Amino acid sequence: MKKVLLPLLAVAIVGVTGCKKEEDDHNHVTITVDEPTNGAVIPLTTADDVHIHIEFVFEEEAHGIEVKLHPEGDENDLIIDYDAHGHETEITFMQEVDLSSYPAGTEFHLEAKACLDHDCNESETAEIHFELGQ
Repeated sequence: MKKVLLPLLAVAIVGVTGCKKEEDDHNHVTITVDEPTNGAVIPLTTADDVHIHIEFVFEEEAHGIEVKLHPEGDENDLIIDYDAHGHETEITFMQEVDLSSYPAGTEFHLEAKACLDHDCNESETAEIHFELGQ
């Protein structure tokens, strides 16, 4: 009986330890919004060519990213609505946007989201705000 129970107990312990390790291993990401910076005031004279630059650096492979830009308080006016699936460890998002149709003083909300698992049940988000000035 001991000869049967001991191997079964060893398998059970290894199985529980294996599951515990999987639960503790999580992907992590660093999201850096390089341009514009948080709180930046973009001169109206250059609003027709605003550079958006975001870096996503994953510890493990990426499972997807989302980038959204809209005027503050108006999520229906999506200037950028980008969604991509990929498996790289580093993703760079860059896009030029024309904000010249908005008046000075308009505040914008830029949000970057990174999916840490395939179904995007776990994610990290970074967001900034900037505005158009005179």
